[in-house]
Amino acid sequence: MTDPYLDDAQERPVNLRHLRRLWPFVRPYRRAFMACLLMLVLSLGLDLLGPKLMRLAIDGPMRPSSLLVGERLWQLGWLGAGMLLVTAGGTTLGYLYGTLSAWNGQRVIRDVRAALFAHLLAVSPSFHDRNPAGKLTTRVTADVENLNELIATGVLQSVFDLLKIAGVLTALFWINAPLALFTLASTPIVVVISLLFRRNAQRAYRAVRGKLALQNAYTAEAIGGMRAMRAFGREAAVLARYGELNRDTTNAWLATVLHFSVFFSLVDLALRVTTIGMLWFGGKAVLADELSVGQFVQFWFYFAMLSAPIKELGEKYNVLQAAFASTERILQILAEPLFPPPAARPGHRTSARGAAAIAFADVTFGYDPQRPVLRQVSFDVAAGQTVAVVGPTGAGKTTLLSLVSRLRDVDAGAVRLDGVDVRDWDLQALRARVAVVSQDLFLFTGTVLDNVRLFDRHIQEDRVWHWLEVVGAAEFVRALPGGLQAPVQERGGTFSQGERQLLSFARALVTEPDVLVLDEATASIDSRSEARLQTALRAALRGRTALVVAHRLSTVRSADRILVLEHGSIVEAGDHAQLLAQNGHYARMLRSLQEQPT
Repeated sequence: MTDPYLDDAQERPVNLRHLRRLWPFVRPYRRAFMACLLMLVLSLGLDLLGPKLMRLAIDGPMRPSSLLVGERLWQLGWLGAGMLLVTAGGTTLGYLYGTLSAWNGQRVIRDVRAALFAHLLAVSPSFHDRNPAGKLTTRVTADVENLNELIATGVLQSVFDLLKIAGVLTALFWINAPLALFTLASTPIVVVISLLFRRNAQRAYRAVRGKLALQNAYTAEAIGGMRAMRAFGREAAVLARYGELNRDTTNAWLATVLHFSVFFSLVDLALRVTTIGMLWFGGKAVLADELSVGQFVQFWFYFAMLSAPIKELGEKYNVLQAAFASTERILQILAEPLFPPPAARPGHRTSARGAAAIAFADVTFGYDPQRPVLRQVSFDVAAGQTVAVVGPTGAGKTTLLSLVSRLRDVDAGAVRLDGVDVRDWDLQALRARVAVVSQDLFLFTGTVLDNVRLFDRHIQEDRVWHWLEVVGAAEFVRALPGGLQAPVQERGGTFSQGERQLLSFARALVTEPDVLVLDEATASIDSRSEARLQTALRAALRGRTALVVAHRLSTVRSADRILVLEHGSIVEAGDHAQLLAQNGHYARMLRSLQEQPT
């Protein structure tokens, strides 16, 4: 079995095509990015101009000559003013570049984050089945934020560093070609070091991102399952597992730090040795009048400028590794196909409302196509009918219900609503007519009102109160401090299971659907509340079609028709009395329920 926490493709090499796939997000701001690049080029020109002015000062007014001291000071003042202007210009460009690049980066990150979150809402439920919530949270937060350095400064700064190296080398050869050739003697050593570092750093950085995602996913799951963990006294085991993951993350970071420490130390050593040699050979050239003192100082400043972008490229490789690893993971999610896939033509819509007919025609479905959960299931539900589906655990009841609102697509056959295949319906129109009350209850952080109308402000409070009254939830809601405005904590932790179930009923009915799909909707409600709810539901179901999965006899026996599902196939169908008379699967099921101790 595949571990859902394992990271995605840790060993694949960096793929520069990922940058092209990010272009749609960058394109709206391309002019602003070009402005940043222009600022960097101007900044390079100013950087190269500074040492040139220093040389003119040393070889000009600072050098002994026949000129008067006052005139030489005047020349020195003009050169100093030039240096001041160069410094002021560089500082101004640095400020403008930093502000504009950060602004560009954050706008792109905003768009990527929005696109990624929207895509996660639109992919198949099976994708979420395979990927833990904590892992996906890391993708939307940490991985997206990790792109900021790449998009804001990473690529542009790397281009600038390469231009700077090319510009400085050109200047060095222009000043003194033999000395410039000597400074390049260390280049093969730096290249070999960089290649070794690149291979190891790439692997190490991917490991960091993977370990961090794994740790975040486990943290989210452990916090979500806190009650179950404490109920079974598993705190020590969970803490031990978290400690292992934490150590793995720390070790991955330490490995990355080690690679960078060795890389920078070796590069620095190579550059320092070159500097010593440059002092010797450059000094000899000055003594032989092959090089002026000003030229030597200018050469020295340029060489110092050469070492900076080499180190910065190494540091940027750190950023690029993190960003490429994050980009790869983000693009993997964005490449996940949408569910349902975009239709070639507009989906079916209708303004007609009222109870809808449902038909299953030879439906086969499996989460794994090789192991079908439903096998050639066929039945009809007339408009306004209530049909119950019963069967043992694992028979496929919940799966069958999920096909009605097209939470999943059939592998074969068809599910139809009012004679139209649900795959041909406009998805919003379909789900406006079908409401689901699931056994998996979920309340969002917000207020009771937010949770009943699911943040749809078009639904008025009077309508919310009406359906709360219908399902029997109004009494406990009125007792809450603030009533409908009472706060709801994450997952509705302050409500009982039964209260959450009643709110879920109200949530389904407040949209006034034509079809109700109830999946063990009364399983968490006590007998007194269920009796009241059954009375209310009889009134609510008038003029509506209902498809119900339930184990409670009181819920099933009042259905117009009962389907018995076993091993993914319908083995019996009829009303309560007819199935009892057949003395088959349904009758045995009822007898086994009655024989269970109370």
